[in-house]
Amino acid sequence: MTTVTKSNQTWVIRDGDEKDLEGIASLRKTVFGEMEKDKLDPNFWRWEFLEGPDGKAFIYIAEDGGRVIGHFADIPRQFSVDGKIVLGTISVDLMVHPDHRRKGLFSAMARFAAQRVKKEKGLFMAAFPIRKETIVGLQKIGWQVVAELPVLVYPIRFGSIVKRYLHFSALSQLIGGFARVVYLLFRGGGKKEVEGIAVREVTDLDDRFDPFLEKASSLYPVMGVRNRAFLEWRYLRHPSRTYAIYRAMKGEEMGGYIVLRKVDLLDFNSAVIVDLLAIGEDFVRALVNKGIEYSRNQGADLLGCMLPKGHAYHKMLRALGFLSSPKRFLLMVYRHSKEEISLAPERWYVNWGDTDVI
Repeated sequence: MTTVTKSNQTWVIRDGDEKDLEGIASLRKTVFGEMEKDKLDPNFWRWEFLEGPDGKAFIYIAEDGGRVIGHFADIPRQFSVDGKIVLGTISVDLMVHPDHRRKGLFSAMARFAAQRVKKEKGLFMAAFPIRKETIVGLQKIGWQVVAELPVLVYPIRFGSIVKRYLHFSALSQLIGGFARVVYLLFRGGGKKEVEGIAVREVTDLDDRFDPFLEKASSLYPVMGVRNRAFLEWRYLRHPSRTYAIYRAMKGEEMGGYIVLRKVDLLDFNSAVIVDLLAIGEDFVRALVNKGIEYSRNQGADLLGCMLPKGHAYHKMLRALGFLSSPKRFLLMVYRHSKEEISLAPERWYVNWGDTDVI
């Protein structure tokens, strides 16, 4: 526990637990309002912070007179770093009550969190902030930007996309049809099928995932561990969100998987690629083609994907017809061991599945 006195105010910053759930939920509602309402459900909170495959989350509470005025949390996450399994964390839900902002509480909680993770032998903390004030605040206390994570989009229903801006159905369909023709000409006439690879939906993860995941763990120098325990917790046991998982097979060989979800993105009726991991370009292409088919069947206007800029998948998706969008995230890292964790962006692979956003 830490007591902080600043600007004639005294706060207590301490470890939190399930007994603080009511106060945390009240603070979230004040800070974020109706955004991500399912996170106000106690079942969501327990799933995210108590039931993770790599251990219970480290929760930090700031109090003023017994009232929760600040919150921060680190979800333990195993990472593969050059073939070695290490402990990192995903930092989430930094919240400060509006009445207590610009008084140093943000920095005090973040420093408390850093010392807590260090005590637990975590090598680093990772976060995906989007608010400018959060990014600046983290940089002030030693966090560093690792990579830009642009959101790419594949247009599915051109008429619906144009209608959002024109608000006139007949004209939207006409312009949308023209835009589709130009788009298909630009990208060479449409998606190319991949021979010999079967992509099918799975509702459970059988033992064929194990050898694939073990092999795929060495694809990238730094990547959050994707084993069956993590995938089952993240996608099959989620209390409020539904995901579709497709596996790519070539004969008896599993070559990759893709996880998809129907959401609103960029204020459009959309689908997104939540997670994608495959060995070889043909498997990537086959899985992304399935994602496009899924999006069309779901009535989505577009399919989105967040990937590190410059990553091989980013280049492949651009070749398949994905376009740049104005939406982007950042991957930021706070290192406890500068020797063991590189900040070179080309060494990292992350996507939406590593966050709690989608």
